[in-house]
Amino acid sequence: MVWFPGLLAGYLCDQFGCRITCFLGGMLCVAGLAATSLANSLTLMYFTYGFVHGLGACFIFISNFLAVGKYFNEKLSLAVGITALGSSVGVLCNGPLLQVLLDAFEWRNTFRIMAATFALICILGLNINPNVVETTMAAEGKSEALDTEQQVGIKGRISFYCSVWTFPVYTFRVISLTMGCFGMYIPYISLVKYCEDVGVTAQSASRLFSFIGLSSSLARILTGKLFNNAKINSVFVNQLSLFIAGVAVLLLPLATKYWALVIFSCAYGISDGIFVTTQCYILLSWVDKERATASFCIESLLTSFSVATGGPIAGLMADKNGDYTNSFYMTGGVLMLAFIIPFALIFINGRKSQVSPQVSREKDDVEATNTVPSAKVIAKDFPVS
Repeated sequence: MVWFPGLLAGYLCDQFGCRITCFLGGMLCVAGLAATSLANSLTLMYFTYGFVHGLGACFIFISNFLAVGKYFNEKLSLAVGITALGSSVGVLCNGPLLQVLLDAFEWRNTFRIMAATFALICILGLNINPNVVETTMAAEGKSEALDTEQQVGIKGRISFYCSVWTFPVYTFRVISLTMGCFGMYIPYISLVKYCEDVGVTAQSASRLFSFIGLSSSLARILTGKLFNNAKINSVFVNQLSLFIAGVAVLLLPLATKYWALVIFSCAYGISDGIFVTTQCYILLSWVDKERATASFCIESLLTSFSVATGGPIAGLMADKNGDYTNSFYMTGGVLMLAFIIPFALIFINGRKSQVSPQVSREKDDVEATNTVPSAKVIAKDFPVS
């Protein structure tokens, strides 16, 4: 649910602004957590925590990254890295903190305390300045988007959203990112159980997440800073993260000592940090501004399916085989395939791989006469990466 309602969250951001969407998400989280503290059955918790709280989390996640995409241009990559750092630090801190709360106040009161903390999200969300983000920039974007729709004959918002698939770079990157998300979260689910199978205690195994969280946090902020250099290609960096993750998971069955598991955790944390930051940056920057919302939200929808299926499939394989060896090999293979897919862009003409779906009359005339387009047309119709 953190990703599945992404299109709904994007629609609300377009219609009412990131500020209202984030505030609504915070309120849904407060309501969901408060209701969960009163639940008397697991079935009810699936609705109050899984659906209501998950929907609110999606609204918060989508609105924050879209707001960052609207606020920043030159420093977009660094801003994305800092924003992505928040979730990594949250994972690092929330585990021990929630355990302390559970030990001290039991689970019902812990949910109530969590609900109170989400009130802070509502307050922070109100700091998104609608006069800067939604009114000024969005008005210009909607005007340009209207001109675009008139030029290419796009009828309806859905068709406009679907036009992101006319970017070959975006299409291949989404396929790669979706497959990457399928495998990226499996080690998080399976790591503790695997450690117990090789003789490492659950308490020691849980400390590995500290190494993952610290290395991921460092990688996220450094990756965001790295993209300030115009010579750095975000697609190649994202591929590097998939390669590191794939190799690390393929070698994980050989890690039977704690020190080897620590090395794996650090390597995997680095790949995770790079992957998350580059994923968000690519989705916000490799299409034009008018389609940034569609780009980000469509990938979020696809990610929800890949993340939801990866863990159960790996767990089923582990149940049938009696260990995690084959499931880790499967995961590593998927990550390596995700690493290879973008190389297909090499076989696409470099100019076509970055072509904008905006088809002007001037460009149509150029194609009809088989002449070379002018520099002005190229500058208009081909986004700069």
